[in-house]
Amino acid sequence: MLFLAHDIEASPLSQADQVTTTLETVHIHAISLQMTDDFTQCMVSSSRMAARAITRRYDAYARPFGITSTQFSLMGTIIAAGDQTVSELAEKRGFERTTLTRNLDRLEKLGLIASRPAEQGNGRICGLTDKGRALVEQLLPFWRKAQAEIRAELGEAGFEQTLKTLRRLAAV
Repeated sequence: MLFLAHDIEASPLSQADQVTTTLETVHIHAISLQMTDDFTQCMVSSSRMAARAITRRYDAYARPFGITSTQFSLMGTIIAAGDQTVSELAEKRGFERTTLTRNLDRLEKLGLIASRPAEQGNGRICGLTDKGRALVEQLLPFWRKAQAEIRAELGEAGFEQTLKTLRRLAAV
């Protein structure tokens, strides 16, 4: 809704009429909010709330080691698939490039990963350092504990179904 104060002050109409007139003359798009619209069923809101709750759980275990669960996940991806370009990591983990770069830069500053220029193009290849591998080994039991906690809360079938649903949603 566009509501300009100077338009109202210049109008000889009462304030109530001014609002009505303004709404009628400036109105660009009609928004039809029906009683059947249930925002508690909003996929965006629900998925973000769930992601934040899960991230907080894993971050609580990663924080004492000086990294975030997101950074640990990146390190795990590198261990599982070997050294990778930033583009490959972005694609595999579903990161925006700026978010990924910020996390990789932080890990490199901590000495947990090392990067080198890619053989082709202007990208860079990231790999874990010995210090990074040691940190993953230290943190892995805590990651497993977080996994087990969520698995217990959801039940085995619920855990597996949630992962399956999340993977389907990620492919949308």
